Amino acid sequence: MSQHMGTAKAYETALFAGRMDDVAALLTDDVVYWVAGTPPIGGTWIGKEAVLRAFVGREFGLGTADWGYEDIERTWSDAGDRVVVEIRERSWLKHVPDDVLDQRTCAVLKFRDGKICEMRDYTDSHAYEAFVQRHRAALPKFATDRRGTGGR
Repeated sequence: MSQHMGTAKAYETALFAGRMDDVAALLTDDVVYWVAGTPPIGGTWIGKEAVLRAFVGREFGLGTADWGYEDIERTWSDAGDRVVVEIRERSWLKHVPDDVLDQRTCAVLKFRDGKICEMRDYTDSHAYEAFVQRHRAALPKFATDRRGTGGR
């Protein structure tokens, strides 16, 4: 396993465990995180503080809610100064378990000096938008008509 692959997998493990100090140690200070789609689902977060805040507050995607989750598949590829991971996962609001969001994502992590300096999350934002239309009232981020700024 390459150093970049080891760092990418350590990042994901720390992120999923909520260990933000460990995540921070794997990012450059000027890291850029881009998520496909327009705010408030997608956007660009620049700098370690903004990226960490986005993870903690679930600023991208559908935000906080009482989610159920199933990891279906992850395929990791080492591509020199980048690591690519193809992700398939399912999520649902626990009070509506039959309406499953079947999400497929391709994430690209780029490295500089052994740390992650850029992340690009190519997700199907249309699937998110359709889910919001069905469950707006149950998603705190969308329950009112406010619009996000994409972390800028």
